[in-house]
Amino acid sequence: MMRNLLLGAGLSLACGLAANAQTPGAAAPGTVNPPASPTAAPPATTPPAIDANATTSAYKVGMAIKDTQGAAVGTIARVIRTPDGATTISANVDGRNVNLPASALTLGADGGPVSTMSKAQITASTAPPT
Repeated sequence: MMRNLLLGAGLSLACGLAANAQTPGAAAPGTVNPPASPTAAPPATTPPAIDANATTSAYKVGMAIKDTQGAAVGTIARVIRTPDGATTISANVDGRNVNLPASALTLGADGGPVSTMSKAQITASTAPPT
């Protein structure tokens, strides 16, 4: 009985090695393959920012931005939805692109964007370091 058990175990081992040797892409005998994980999710990636101008924002490219006093601040160059769901306004202010959170703008009585910051505050806060 013991002999049959050993013979069966040896036969199973031999068949397993033969099957492994015939498997395409299998490692050479004697090497260790890490087990495949069929439930492993692919690595998470951060989705890129998308242009939200089309339908998801009240702000549109080309709209003139004014301050609370009615003075011109700049124009909207792009409306961006960030991966975390926030909306950022890329505005042209005196020939420079500056990014403003959409929360810094409100819609005025005429439907145009009104900045809670003055033009001077925007240019000062976005000025490159000297």
